Amino acid sequence: MDSKMPSEEPSQRISPYAMKLMMQVVMWISSIIVFGSTAELSSNRGTCNAACGYAVATGVISFLHLSLLLVCNFLTEINRLSRQTWFSHQFEAFNMYLLVFWWIPGVANIASVRSQTPGTGQVFAFVAFYGSMYGAFKAYHSYKEEEYRLEQEHNEQERIAAEQELAFGPMQSEPVSVK
Repeated sequence: MDSKMPSEEPSQRISPYAMKLMMQVVMWISSIIVFGSTAELSSNRGTCNAACGYAVATGVISFLHLSLLLVCNFLTEINRLSRQTWFSHQFEAFNMYLLVFWWIPGVANIASVRSQTPGTGQVFAFVAFYGSMYGAFKAYHSYKEEEYRLEQEHNEQERIAAEQELAFGPMQSEPVSVK
């Protein structure tokens, strides 16, 4: 009996780009839960200290940041925004790194003893934090895949140009003028 596991077909794997999008949606939902649960609890208590305000701000700013990223991803999918402009894979990976650094103090504040964030908000703060790390990794992965694909296309174009030069002789870059 063969002890090797059959390898997955490439078409059966989820691409890094799709995983990045899934993590962005998970973080987006987690951000809503964090600021919503914190705001609701502080509203019921009638008080919101600085830690409560920071927890709400962490969730709201993360929500808005992810909304922008998700809308831009949607626009690239429907060909209304090009990855060759300002919204490149590299720019998106950088923004995901920012979210990792945004959630570090956010989670520290939300998980602190003096926090007014309920247990649900605390759990989803950690979900958003771990999702930001995984999403940043997948954003970098999709950036590197795109860079590799572009390099392969460039190499293929050079190879075709070299084959044409061998078959037809060197191409003239300047048109020959007849006098």
